[in-house]
Amino acid sequence: MINYFWLAVVMLGSVLLGGAIVYAILRQRRLSARERIKSDAATRELYRNGENADTRPLGGRQ
Repeated sequence: MINYFWLAVVMLGSVLLGGAIVYAILRQRRLSARERIKSDAATRELYRNGENADTRPLGGRQ
């Protein structure tokens, strides 16, 4: 009897996880042309100002 309970719990958990992943994928939207242009411009600006970037190794140790 307890084996059927855990079987149901595992099956329900996988169905819920799959549903959450599908929901997240369907809710994702593409950027409009204006948003993409603004994002690209901001990225170029960040790379242009790269000399002020934190260049320490990962972990912050020198």
